[in-house]
Amino acid sequence: MKKVILFVIDSLHPVVLGRTLSEGNAPALNFLAKHGTYFNRVISTFPTMTPVATSSVITGTWPEQHGVPGFIWYNEEIGKIIDYGATWQSVLKIGPRQVLRNLLIKLNEEHLNSETPTLYEELEAGGYHTGNVNFFMHRAKHPYCAKIPFLLSLVTGFRLKQEKVSGPSHLTLGQLIHPPFSRRSITYPKGPFHRFGVNDVFSGMITAQLVRERKQPDFTVVYFPDNDQYSHQYGPLRSGPSIERADQQVALVLNEFDSWEKALEENVIIVTGDHAQSTVGLGEEFLIDLDEALKSFQRLKFTEGASGEDNSKEIAICPNERMAFIYILQRKNEILPEVVDILAKDSRNAQIAWKVCENRYCVVQGETEKQLCFSRLGPYQDVYGQSWSFDGDLSVVDAQEAGQQIIEFGKYPDAFNRLISALEARSGSRVIVSAASGYEYFAVGAPIHPGGGSHGSLEEEDSTVPMIISGMSVSLKHPRIVDLYSIILKHFGLG
Repeated sequence: MKKVILFVIDSLHPVVLGRTLSEGNAPALNFLAKHGTYFNRVISTFPTMTPVATSSVITGTWPEQHGVPGFIWYNEEIGKIIDYGATWQSVLKIGPRQVLRNLLIKLNEEHLNSETPTLYEELEAGGYHTGNVNFFMHRAKHPYCAKIPFLLSLVTGFRLKQEKVSGPSHLTLGQLIHPPFSRRSITYPKGPFHRFGVNDVFSGMITAQLVRERKQPDFTVVYFPDNDQYSHQYGPLRSGPSIERADQQVALVLNEFDSWEKALEENVIIVTGDHAQSTVGLGEEFLIDLDEALKSFQRLKFTEGASGEDNSKEIAICPNERMAFIYILQRKNEILPEVVDILAKDSRNAQIAWKVCENRYCVVQGETEKQLCFSRLGPYQDVYGQSWSFDGDLSVVDAQEAGQQIIEFGKYPDAFNRLISALEARSGSRVIVSAASGYEYFAVGAPIHPGGGSHGSLEEEDSTVPMIISGMSVSLKHPRIVDLYSIILKHFGLG
């Protein structure tokens, strides 16, 4: 049976990949596309943030099932805001030790729903070996000890030297977990200027070495993170050079086989992204200041807890670039409508959504009186076979009735399902706000990218990634990133 290699390129934009392929500047990806199936429109999660999307890839479920709501979110169980390290400022405020523990340990061992099995867990239970190279969703049955590099230990006050994590048969997480290979000395890009090994070249070199030394697992996820940072800085439509560099690492792996054709004889090779990005305008007017807009409410700070004697905090603002959660911590029936009313006055807010009651959700459009309420189950169906009922103005999510009891989504793909999943991801009352094109949310703890690229929103450009599947035949009319899970299990006879 063929082995499977899944390459995930962070913030892979379908338009830029298509242009790069047509110009002949990505020979490895071009080869895979010509010898496989190319999907130009694969729908990601909402919010379109890496921890959310990669959790969906590795579990085949949406946030309401896998339990990872965003990059920044409020954990009602402990009464604190969770941040996986969105900015250096937030890292310093929360503390490097806590941020590193959130990302390295808690994301997989606590935040990811233990009742939702990962691909590694399912495949290894079926007798297969699995591997992970720099992909931060790694929960499986094998124990590992992460060795914290000296500089990271220094900034955490030496309170983190070794941490136990779980993973598949092979796990590499930069310098943190780097299993030994042969005795031959190889220089890997590491240290603080190379994100301690969490970079494209490190990922490519490790994967190539797994193949070279005949240690390649049956299924391997390989993560290329560099394109995300490049797109944030220069804008997604200028990310061609970064994609070309990722292509070089894919080629590095393919070159370990007798030929690229031989690689496809022995492997199914999949290339996709977790989400894309869209361009943010250059100027203060393109930053939506949530701290200012919601200044009339007592806000929970990143370093505070909402439990204990001080229960005066009314809201927690959790910005995720082009979307944000506003959690309602008390007097929910009073505060939630007030928050909605404030946000609805700003035309830069494309959607403001909340849960009304069991199986009923509402969304309004900023600076208009347009409102739409919807529920699961009903007479209408979408292209995914999901059933819906609704009342109100469908243009709030750019949807329309198409034929008899058929609903089609335009600029906001799979909008009903993705909104519900974000509203139901873990417990707690919240309002969700998604930005219009060109805008990004500004609040304490939020990274901003004026003139560059950003993501997070419900909008199609943030939400759509390309996918190449080579070495196997596959038919998907309306692909979503959650479909990878069943495709891979089916290939190994476990579907």
